[in-house]
Amino acid sequence: MLDDGSHRMSDVVETFKFLYPRTAPDGVYMVEDLHTAYWSEFGGGLKREGTFIELCKGLIDELNADWTRGDLPPTDFTRSTLSMQFFDSMVVFERGRHLEKRNLRISGRRNLVKGILR
Repeated sequence: MLDDGSHRMSDVVETFKFLYPRTAPDGVYMVEDLHTAYWSEFGGGLKREGTFIELCKGLIDELNADWTRGDLPPTDFTRSTLSMQFFDSMVVFERGRHLEKRNLRISGRRNLVKGILR
């Protein structure tokens, strides 16, 4: 799915909220021309609440909710999204199946990551 619509922040946000959950479970959702998130004539502005860029900043936390030790409960976005990739004026969301996450432990050189796959 490629969002190349009006580039108005309110439209980009509402389109994402409607279409992303309906995107194929193994699909890709891209939003381009995100430089307009910084331009006032498109409803944008640096760190302006309601822009798609600000929404994405919150989605980064949702993507990693499993690692917040309960501070942020996992959401449908957490369970259905494998990655968010940022490029100049574009963001790409990759959907897909998650493996069960287990207790992650970081310890020493020999056992950098334990418990992910048992």
